[in-house]
Amino acid sequence: MISKKVPKLFLLFIMLISVACSKTEENVPLTTPTAQIVVDKLVRKASLINQEIPFKIVTEDGIDVTADATFYVNGELVNEMPFSSDVIGDFEVYGVYMEDGVEITTNTESFSVIIPKRKVVVEDYTGTWCGFCPRVAGAIYSLSEETNDITVIAIHETNNNFPEPMHFGQVQLLKDAFSVDGLPAARLNRTEDWATPHPNSAVTSMAGLDTNLAIAINSEVEEGELLVQVNVVYEEGSVQGDKLVVYLLEDGIISDQFNYYNDDTTSPFYNMGDIIPDFEHNEVLRNSLSSVLGDAIPVTAQLTEHIWSDTITLPSNYVVENLSIVAMVVSSDNTARNSQHAHVNEDKSYE
Repeated sequence: MISKKVPKLFLLFIMLISVACSKTEENVPLTTPTAQIVVDKLVRKASLINQEIPFKIVTEDGIDVTADATFYVNGELVNEMPFSSDVIGDFEVYGVYMEDGVEITTNTESFSVIIPKRKVVVEDYTGTWCGFCPRVAGAIYSLSEETNDITVIAIHETNNNFPEPMHFGQVQLLKDAFSVDGLPAARLNRTEDWATPHPNSAVTSMAGLDTNLAIAINSEVEEGELLVQVNVVYEEGSVQGDKLVVYLLEDGIISDQFNYYNDDTTSPFYNMGDIIPDFEHNEVLRNSLSSVLGDAIPVTAQLTEHIWSDTITLPSNYVVENLSIVAMVVSSDNTARNSQHAHVNEDKSYE
């Protein structure tokens, strides 16, 4: 029997029902076309313990041959499908199938079985006109030097006397929901005040701990349209009242920043000017793809994925390579239980 290695295989595609949004302040979808993200993978990159891990092979001709294929994990024949593992770790899988009398062996792909880790949501209510606001930006920079298990969101608000170029239209709704009275303000997991002096320990004590739900993000931009898919999975099934919040952020926005720490020798912004010219603003909240306080997560069985998707037309002033997606699962009281972030055009799996 002849055997050959496929140099490249077009594998696993997922059909999404997405929402094209010209959104109102209430984020009401206006149209509902169908779209799809094509994932060039034989297997999901990460899964939870005992979660079903589907393998799928679609040939270059678009033919699904999964049902006729045989799969091997770590060199061992998989006798029962779908595959799952009760052991955490890294694995390899490949498939074998027949095409025109020829045995085809796919490329080997890696995947992992994991325990989800918690990413703490850090929200910075700020404005370019706010001279005290660099304090929180400096604290976030210090925090990011210590841990990667954070999801940062900068929420800008205008001032009557100073127009805010990055003003988020629904900022007042967020301020009302999370008791933000003035700027600067910092919140952890949406509802906890990260009070001055914003100690790293308040975050690192939670960041990276084992948790019971995971979030994956996949997105792509084509001809000015952004398609986003978010997958959520719970170890023990969804919790009544949980919601999914999905935001679009942008990095690298240049705008002058008022700075009341110019004379403070302990500040990272010491001697940078009362107004810092060409200050780089990152993690700026640009758009809420879900309802701003989240879309309800329906009843979902344990280890079963809840899949959410949406499509928007990107404004021409957004820089695509600087865009990222943030997704968080929040409880009925709006406290974030876990979060994930990914650059646009990135396939970010469960972590």
